[in-house]
Amino acid sequence: MMETMSTASPSKPSRAGSVEPTYDVVWPKSPVGVTARRSAPRPASLDGATIGFLWDHLFRGDELFPVLEKELTRRFEGIEIVGHDVFGNIHGADEHERIARLPDDLRARHVDAVVSAMGC
Repeated sequence: MMETMSTASPSKPSRAGSVEPTYDVVWPKSPVGVTARRSAPRPASLDGATIGFLWDHLFRGDELFPVLEKELTRRFEGIEIVGHDVFGNIHGADEHERIARLPDDLRARHVDAVVSAMGC
């Protein structure tokens, strides 16, 4: 569906004196594709929490996750990390199957929160 953003105006002289046409501008607006959801409540603390790392194997997760794990374990007592290697490449050839089973995988590992690193 095309939505008109402005209407045509009569041609007007340019600085050089010639007449330039003016055109309607249209915007290919689409309906909203995603329904907004309320965010899950944040845990009061990460002490003793289990954190799952998810990665699409596209951008520097191999550098990011070791640094993040070191800092999280330094800051929070008893924190446990479930590495991205446990969940596999969430953007691979079997992406749809992995994402479909992700809720069950997170529950089975008692994951309280997730860090998801996506290449941009």
